[in-house]
Amino acid sequence: MESKKDQQKGHKKSIKVIRSIYMYLVAMIGLVTFIFGSVGIINNVFKNFVFQVDYDYYIDAMPGRSTCEQAYLDPSDASGKNMISPTSDDTAKCELIMNEQRAQGRRNNIGNDFSIAIAQIGVGLPIWLFHWSIIQKEYRSKREEEDINV
Repeated sequence: MESKKDQQKGHKKSIKVIRSIYMYLVAMIGLVTFIFGSVGIINNVFKNFVFQVDYDYYIDAMPGRSTCEQAYLDPSDASGKNMISPTSDDTAKCELIMNEQRAQGRRNNIGNDFSIAIAQIGVGLPIWLFHWSIIQKEYRSKREEEDINV
């Protein structure tokens, strides 16, 4: 039968193992989060500033015609049967507005992607550094104990 001292030693050892597993897992999660954030920033820089990839894909309601050129229902007609064709001035204004909206949407997407990546770096790096430094301190102290005992 194990003495109470042996049981306490076993309990302390299992707590150390669980703590080590926890520290390594949290450090790994922090490192992976940091890596994803770094990859996100690098991807964003290459996609938007180096190669200037344009992702302005949209589907026209009627192939061959822009959305600004399509006829629309007359709002003053209660029956909903009267269609109005836009003038060339209306079409030009509409296309200017649509182009500005696409540009603004692209700027918003770039900002959103950068903010997510920066947040991942801002969260992942400190978590990784904190836990990794604790792991390193414990490793050094364990090695020093082993050197003293030898």
